[in-house]
Amino acid sequence: MKFYNRKQELGQILSFLNSKNPTLIIVKGLRRVGKTRLILEALSSKEYINLFIPKDKTPQLFLEEVAKEKGLPRFTQIYDLLKYLFEKYEYVFFDEFQNFYSLDKSVYSDIQKLFDELKWKNKKICILVTGSSYSLIQKIFYDYSKALYGRKDLEINLEELDQFTVLNILSDLGIKNLEEQIKFYLVFGGMPKFYELLEKIPKSSFREIIKLWYTQSKSVFEEGNSILISEFGNSYKSFFSILEAIAQSKTKLSEIASIFGNDSLRTNRYLDLARKQFNLVGRRTPITEDAGKSRRGSYFIKNKFLRFWFCFVKRYEAYYEQNRSSELSNIFDRDINTYLGREFEEFCRNLIPKIFPDRFESIGGQWGTMLSAPKENNQYEIDICALNNKSKEILFGECKWKEDVDQNQILAKLKKKSQEVSWNKDSRKESYVIFAKSFKYREADILSAGLNKETEVHLIDLKEMAKLL
Repeated sequence: MKFYNRKQELGQILSFLNSKNPTLIIVKGLRRVGKTRLILEALSSKEYINLFIPKDKTPQLFLEEVAKEKGLPRFTQIYDLLKYLFEKYEYVFFDEFQNFYSLDKSVYSDIQKLFDELKWKNKKICILVTGSSYSLIQKIFYDYSKALYGRKDLEINLEELDQFTVLNILSDLGIKNLEEQIKFYLVFGGMPKFYELLEKIPKSSFREIIKLWYTQSKSVFEEGNSILISEFGNSYKSFFSILEAIAQSKTKLSEIASIFGNDSLRTNRYLDLARKQFNLVGRRTPITEDAGKSRRGSYFIKNKFLRFWFCFVKRYEAYYEQNRSSELSNIFDRDINTYLGREFEEFCRNLIPKIFPDRFESIGGQWGTMLSAPKENNQYEIDICALNNKSKEILFGECKWKEDVDQNQILAKLKKKSQEVSWNKDSRKESYVIFAKSFKYREADILSAGLNKETEVHLIDLKEMAKLL
């Protein structure tokens, strides 16, 4: 598969490759996100050597395999290998650099020593490393007591590809139907590796491909484990419990704490680690509230594939162990549309800047309490809410992953919910947008929804999305 996007990250790396001083570049991110491909693309016009660092081998076996695979001298110490590489090559790439921690952690001190020696000799050397373990990369480069503290010149936290790039990839793979493209994205997210695998299999529908992969392949079960278990270490069961709870819509602190016997201190500790150290969980607040002060925060899994994995795979672990594929197939058929509908909201939010370029400075969701409603039914939620504080414009939006949606009914409900939002209520200018696969009527009946005839209402179906994209 050809290389897509990453222009900013590629430009950053290239700007450091020509430095005359010894340089250390770090690219970190989850497995499958494209770290190795990014560095290899940056080095494509250079003479370099790259080594994959294994986690489960002895130093002697590692040295033996490196000598055989790369045609290098056979060294007995990793230090001697490093010295040879740094003297012979200007560009040295270590893939999964954190695995030296298991292989031989003295390597980090060796690199510091050799780095300093080369600096005094004015020898040009650029060391590039990738890391899939946020926690170990933090430990190696941010722990004041460690040898490589403060040594990095560039650090890139590689995120998933954006949805527009993924749709482009799918189109290039021969998947032209927008609805099919969206469904693949809502499951695989922006993880390039999955689309490389998709390129290798016969073209078929989303349902056939995902269902077969989900029900018949045990590799889908191992995929999430391989991404996460090495990261979490001995605490992985507690972190898995949190992520599984969030995937099952337990997104409030009190709801997540219930899995730890309502121990909020323990829950907060794990959530902070999942957010700040592992970069796997995010926290949303209503768009009209101060994110730092709001008490209405809800937690979400940042990676789309992991959201799918915890909802559909980890949750039914026993079914995989017992080869109960027909039951897994029934679960998929029963739940997949509801899941896609939930994920579709984020997809639509990302379209707002294309529909309203440079118009709204804050885009998110809005939820809260309806003061006049009975306690058992007093919560409201609006899928999309966008603000412009200067012009006092506010946009309300609803997302429906359905055909033949009655936009008038949706608009009336959305107008009613919008009245619960107090932001600049007496002086704001309101607009509305509804997303769906298709609509029941050609236009919205604005007056029947309780809006005045000048109100701006946008109906975005799949045909309109195709024009935007």
